[in-house]
Amino acid sequence: MNSKNTVPNKVLIIYLAIFYLWWTIEELAYWGYTSNTLPQVLLSSLVKFITWSIPAFILIKKYSSQLKIEYPQMFKNHCRLWPYFAGIVIMLIYLAIILYLENGGFKINPQFKPSDFIDKFLIVGITEELVFRGWILNALLKKMSTWLALIVNNLLFLCIHFPIWYQTHTLIENFTSGSFVTVFILGIIFGWLFIKSKNIWIPVTYHMLWDIIVTILDK
Repeated sequence: MNSKNTVPNKVLIIYLAIFYLWWTIEELAYWGYTSNTLPQVLLSSLVKFITWSIPAFILIKKYSSQLKIEYPQMFKNHCRLWPYFAGIVIMLIYLAIILYLENGGFKINPQFKPSDFIDKFLIVGITEELVFRGWILNALLKKMSTWLALIVNNLLFLCIHFPIWYQTHTLIENFTSGSFVTVFILGIIFGWLFIKSKNIWIPVTYHMLWDIIVTILDK
């Protein structure tokens, strides 16, 4: 591939180094704004939105011509929606079956709070998809084959979960239970949806729905 028409490796490496260093410090420090009161949830969500979405959006615009799906196409591309609605229905049925079997019925998570709609629904889907699919995967697709780009992208996506798993003492549990595989596969699905639809809002929608349903119903 023509390296002159791709995002410079130096840019990606510097971005990833700063991004992972910042987020590791943020998660491990467990600053006061990360607790569960509504003002602190709002502040935590704002911090994530500013430090994830804004830099990614700026880079997407700056290197638009060097991405597989250019700006603003990735925000406005029109695609047939019915296959993606069908996919959402399948995903919801799958989640319902899995959660029903795991929990012996449908039970509201006792730790669920209305504020979870902000950070587990609105913020996570937008920020993580913009960074990992809209920016990183989009850049990698011009540098390597589609499947290799998806694998590399989702290894990076998996790694961003390590600090919070470590901080919450669930790192080993997420590996022994196989939950990390679910995270990796979901990343592959979200990436594939982005590639096929050429529209970032498709994986954002899937991501938001998955997270909020698991947050509400998983114990």
